[in-house]
Parts: sequence; structure tokens; C-alpha cells
Amino acid sequence: MTIDMEEFEVAGNGEERLSTSEAVVKFLLENRDRAWQRREIADEINRDPNTVGTNLSRLKDRGLVRHRKNHWAITDDHHRLVEATQFSKVFSTLNESVGSIIESEEEAKAWSDAQPDRPHPSVGDGEEDTQTVESEGDNDDDQ
Repeated sequence: MTIDMEEFEVAGNGEERLSTSEAVVKFLLENRDRAWQRREIADEINRDPNTVGTNLSRLKDRGLVRHRKNHWAITDDHHRLVEATQFSKVFSTLNESVGSIIESEEEAKAWSDAQPDRPHPSVGDGEEDTQTVESEGDNDDDQ
């Protein structure tokens, strides 16, 4: 049975199981002695440069990578990095055990479309609901 060349290139290198964010962090961690441009990272992990750019921005927001001009490097906050990789491993294990919760863009859109238009009643503006409901006969003062 034959396979296409893209599948052939990915097969056996272990990268097919990593999300783009995980692949970026793994690559930058393995090459922590250098800072890289987005396109270089994308080429090295065999991902689309725009997808890598989006993931780099998200990783920066989470404090996992550093950015200077056109270059990116892994964070020097080792505690944050350890926490993030442990969290990632938990989800990877969960996905391996029970499968991914959302497996396609269509499913992701369906989940998004199913969100209610209004927030849940428990999510308010910080004020407690002070209304109480009294049934007849509960208040002896009226008699």
C-alpha cells in the first residue's frame, strides 16, 4: 500500500502527535541557546508559518516564549514552562485514552454555535440576587 509524500515525511518522526504549540515549545526548548525567526521555526517543525505565528503570539501571552523584534526564544521562566508541559501531558494522555473532544472544524463550529446568547444566570454583574419569594402564610406579621 502506498502513502503520499507528506505522510511519508511525517511518519516515524513523532511530530504528528504534537499540536503546533507543543511542537514550537519542544523545538525552542531543544534549541534554547538561540533565538529564531517565525519562518525558521515553521520550516524546522514542518508547519505553516502563519499557524506558527498565531501560536507564537498565544505562547507569548502565556509567558512561554519571549519575543524581540523578529526573533523568538523559549522563556527563561522554568517554573512556568514545567507547569505548562505537565498540563499539556495531562491533556495528551486524556486524548489518547478517550479521544479528542472536538475532531473537526465542523464540530468546533457546532459547539460554538450552540453557545447561549445570554450568560448563565449564575454569572452576573457581581451583585447578589436579593429577591426572595414568600409563599402565603409564611409571614405571620400580616395577620
